[in-house]
Amino acid sequence: MAIRLLKSISFAMLAMLMLGGCKAKKAKVAETMSISKEETFESITNYPIPTSFEILQLINKAGAGYIIAICNEPERLSQYLTERQKATNLGIYGADLAYATVYQMTQETMNYLNASKKLIEDLNINIGFNRELAQNVEKNIDNKDSLINIITNSYYETYKNLTSDGRDNLSLMVLVGSWVEGLYITSEIAMSSQNNADFMSIMAGQKASLGTLMQLLDKNKDNADIAALTEQLAPLHELYKGVEGSTLSEEQFTKISEGIDKVRNSLI
Repeated sequence: MAIRLLKSISFAMLAMLMLGGCKAKKAKVAETMSISKEETFESITNYPIPTSFEILQLINKAGAGYIIAICNEPERLSQYLTERQKATNLGIYGADLAYATVYQMTQETMNYLNASKKLIEDLNINIGFNRELAQNVEKNIDNKDSLINIITNSYYETYKNLTSDGRDNLSLMVLVGSWVEGLYITSEIAMSSQNNADFMSIMAGQKASLGTLMQLLDKNKDNADIAALTEQLAPLHELYKGVEGSTLSEEQFTKISEGIDKVRNSLI
């Protein structure tokens, strides 16, 4: 399975580099790549939800600017002592890294990469967050597409290694942090935007991924850390049950924004 994952990722990366020709052809190739990536990711990790990069690229396309103040400060790193704190904040810093990368914020990208590297070392996760990765990031710091490919691959490797090592609970905790931060960033941008219809749509679209995440957590709630995260997300999950269609009402937006803010603050 690991070989299949690597082949699929390699094919996707090659396809991205070779994109050309008319817009219709680009759209068709992009759709094929997206399906391939999602299916491969699901088959290896059982986590069929959007990645932080996918969510944040939607935000970028919607025309929102970068707001540094909404990200978790790397200076908080020393406060995270337990495995759950380190794992969930690895996910949070990963989403912040994705946010900085999508907007080509050079210093912030390196800050969140370093914070992620430290937590990965603390959690004893055996992946390629090493000197070679840092060098590749620095070499491609001004090339957004290459940078996204490099970092996305490193996070796929994180999930793959955790799963193959039988550390599913740790992988779930990372995933929770990443999902929470992605939704939190979206809600904060929506609140600061005069025209927030696109961001409301992005938030409404997270109903399905939260439902999937809750199912995964429920299957592993015999673990105390997973049970605690399930309880923290439960009120938000309940709010999302009332969401229908591709947008939120103002009342739903307010309640979901307050809910994700509460969850996120409890994690950082």
